[in-house]
Amino acid sequence: MTALIVALSLMGSVATSAASPPRPDAKAIVGTWMFDSRWRPSRIIVFHADGRWGVKKFDEDTEDIRGRQWWVKGNALILKYPSDHGFDKASYRIVSFTPDKFVTEIQGYESSYTRMQKPH
Repeated sequence: MTALIVALSLMGSVATSAASPPRPDAKAIVGTWMFDSRWRPSRIIVFHADGRWGVKKFDEDTEDIRGRQWWVKGNALILKYPSDHGFDKASYRIVSFTPDKFVTEIQGYESSYTRMQKPH
């Protein structure tokens, strides 16, 4: 009977941890990342500690920030970015997160971020 209780409690803890979405500390996202997605061209994304983020081309040193902001809420990465009508905002579900790579999803499309450089 004791073995059964232990086995059931272990199964419950495994199911709970598997169902828990990753919740990275926002500080863990700060840095320079290679963004890759099937529906957008690859590029370099820089997440700054002050909540700004920017886009860089591979062959240029300049970074386009133009009012972009980011933050983490629960298991979502929220991005505010310039659009044709001022600014838009999107919430990307964080599917997985490690210090060197994370994956987000929005409307069934996944994107990956691979760390290129940690913040100084």
